[in-house]
Amino acid sequence: MPAFVLAFIAVEVLIGNILGFPKYGVLYKMKGMRSTSGHQNVYKPYSKYWNAKGKFEIYKRNNLGLPGADVDVAADSKYICVLGSSFIENMYIKPELMSTTVLQNRLKAVDKHYNVLNLGYNGYDPYDCLRRMVYYEQTYKPGYVMLVINSYNSDSYKLIEKPFDINPASMYADNSFKSNANIFLRNNSAFIRLVAVLFQNGEEQTVLPPTDTPPDEEPYLTDLEICLNGFTKRYGDNFVCLAILGDSIANRKLDHFCFENNINFEYSNLMTPENQIDGDWHLNAKGNAALGDFLYESYRKHFISNK
Repeated sequence: MPAFVLAFIAVEVLIGNILGFPKYGVLYKMKGMRSTSGHQNVYKPYSKYWNAKGKFEIYKRNNLGLPGADVDVAADSKYICVLGSSFIENMYIKPELMSTTVLQNRLKAVDKHYNVLNLGYNGYDPYDCLRRMVYYEQTYKPGYVMLVINSYNSDSYKLIEKPFDINPASMYADNSFKSNANIFLRNNSAFIRLVAVLFQNGEEQTVLPPTDTPPDEEPYLTDLEICLNGFTKRYGDNFVCLAILGDSIANRKLDHFCFENNINFEYSNLMTPENQIDGDWHLNAKGNAALGDFLYESYRKHFISNK
């Protein structure tokens, strides 16, 4: 037993202290935040994580445990919430280069009270984003809500009875012994955290690029349109949908639908090879800068110029 303890300590020092592999950094695991089964992690402030797409680099979340720059939580802060999948969460680029950081920097140049909450989460579709927004709005009242969509798939609402009548009480922390033990061990041991990553069974989902272009005659945008109506019903003119689909037909159809239904909408053709990571469809630093500028110009158009 002493030999095992010494070996464990040696491995822990090697992985955690010398190699710098981060611990879990999870505050608690939520149930009900997403339509599908399983947990969604809520992270500790300044918890560490590693680049998921390139060379091994360690980054930190902000003071709220969210991706991107720190957020001022003073009483007079104005919150702009940006929702989306891994394109917004951005676990593969330095926080200072994220699109949401670009947006916050540009907004603060106009008014220091502006603060951007990066509420992106890997694998989320628009309906999951809506549920996530409902959870966070209990603490940070959103002035404006911006949904970035990179895919037209949005059918997870079908898994929930009365999906757009969302009760925040349906989202709660899992305080079971199993969950708490899981968090404790991974939060306190880089080695256990690493082993868990190697053997985890799909706790997180990944957003994959679409494999086929949908046929023009099929109503493949219906689910997305239903979700956009759900956002607008809740947030009204303080909501805007921003599409980066890379599909001109879908963009035009959404533009027409949103115009007919008084939904704020913009789209951008920034999904180009020079804006994407080599061998991957996610956005590189240049693409994040372009997305950040697109977010800012859309905000200015819909929430400043039209007031």
